[in-house]
Order: sequence, then C-alpha cells, then structure tokens
Amino acid sequence: MTVGLWLMLAAVGALSHDASRERLAFVLFVGLLGVGGFLAIRLRISAAGPTEATQERHRLADERKAVERKVDLVLDPDLTPHERLTIIDGFIPRLNARAALRPYLKRFVVVSELSPSSKELLTRARRAVTSVSRSRVAGTGLLDDVANEVLLPRQVWEIARLLHVQTQLQQEQEQARRGLMTAELRAVLEPQQAALTRSVAKVTARVAALEEYAHRVATADAALKAREALANNGKYQELLAHTDDAEGMNELMARGEALESTLARSVRDAIDAGRTLAL
Repeated sequence: MTVGLWLMLAAVGALSHDASRERLAFVLFVGLLGVGGFLAIRLRISAAGPTEATQERHRLADERKAVERKVDLVLDPDLTPHERLTIIDGFIPRLNARAALRPYLKRFVVVSELSPSSKELLTRARRAVTSVSRSRVAGTGLLDDVANEVLLPRQVWEIARLLHVQTQLQQEQEQARRGLMTAELRAVLEPQQAALTRSVAKVTARVAALEEYAHRVATADAALKAREALANNGKYQELLAHTDDAEGMNELMARGEALESTLARSVRDAIDAGRTLAL
C-alpha cells in the first residue's frame, strides 16, 4: 500500500511540473499495479494458514497428551512445569530425547515397570486419594487443604518410588538365587530379603493408612448427606403436628441434633486421620 501511495504522489508531482499525459498515465498504471500486488500478497499470506512453527507446537501438544494417556507415570510433585515436560518429551519417539531423561531418572516412575504386587499397592493408594479428592466434604472445604493438596500427592509419589526400588531389588534377589545356592550366598541374600520384606510391610501399612483416611472421609460424606436430608425435617414435623404426635416430633428433633454432632465428629476424625499420614 505504501508503494502505491508513493507512486500516486509521484503522479501528482508529475502534473505539477507539466509532465506529459503519457508519463502521467504510465505512473498511474504502475501505482495501481503496486497496490494490487500488495493486496495479492496480503491475501496469500492470510490464506496460507498457520506457520510451520505453529504447526509444530500443535503437533507437540497432541503428542504430549498422547503420552499422558498411554504411559502411566507417577511424577515427583516437586518437578517444575519445564521438568515435567522434559520427562514427557522423553517418551515421544520422534524427538529422540531419551538422553534428556538421565538427570530425572529418580524423579518419575513408569508404572508398567513395577511388579504385579507393587502395581496392586499403588492402585490401592491412588484409589484412596481419588476417593478423598472427589468427596463432598473436601469439595465444601471441610477437610484440611494441606493434607489434600500437598500431602496426598506426595504420599502417592513416595509410595510409587519405594515400590519401584523394591521391584528392582526383588528382581536382583531372584537373579541371584538362580543356579547353585551356597551357604555363603545364602548368608548374604537372606538378610537382604528380610530387609526387603520389612520395607514392603512398611509401604503396605502406608497404603492402609491412606485407605483408612479415605474411609473416614467417606463416613464424613455420609454424615453430610444425612445433615442435608435433615433440612427436610420441617415437612415431617408439620406432618406430625397435624396428627398431634408430640412424641414423634420430639424424637425427630433429638435425632436431628444427634446427626449434627455426628457430622462434626466425622469431619474431625477425617482431619485427624489426614494429619497422621507420615511422609
């Protein structure tokens, strides 16, 4: 557009200097060509769509989502967003970024690499945490936010990390026990297996503690549901009033007061269970 305007101004200048008609016509023609060419280039750029860099960003975003769907990972909650993406990119074949994972090998766990018993424990832990996170008492802010937002993800990560180490050590034990078993070899392996067994028992206890927390939260949820149903007591009291049942009204009111205290106690128990979860 600027070129066209410049040529137009040149045409006007040509007039002021008594230029010939032919020269003026030529200048105007060239100016119109410049404007038309500029508009054609703009239209071509607009129709070209996203640039190659934009297409690459979209492709990479889709591939990262695919990794998150297909590769079951447990990530260290202390990872930065950039570090998380670096780990995910390491599982995209075309990027050939496996080498970039080396500094983070102890910051993530691939669930498919765990032994069947370890996978089962991790599934139990995740199920308990999901149950707590989706509970109504958590959604209404009645539980300890620190336990839910910070402690629970860290619990799952610590459990997954320990299960991964236990799986590796168990594989080493099985490999060492193949072939001839001598007294010296047994003297080395048996204490190691005993230590591994104790570690598994400790992790199992941690998973059980998470499940107990989830159970108390579920109990608090049930009490909350009961309190919400209690709001309908007025209708039933009105019904009893119409039937002159004073005894029934008194009993209904007493039950309502008991449910209020049950809810408060259930929430307190759930919070206490969350605070006793040890890292």
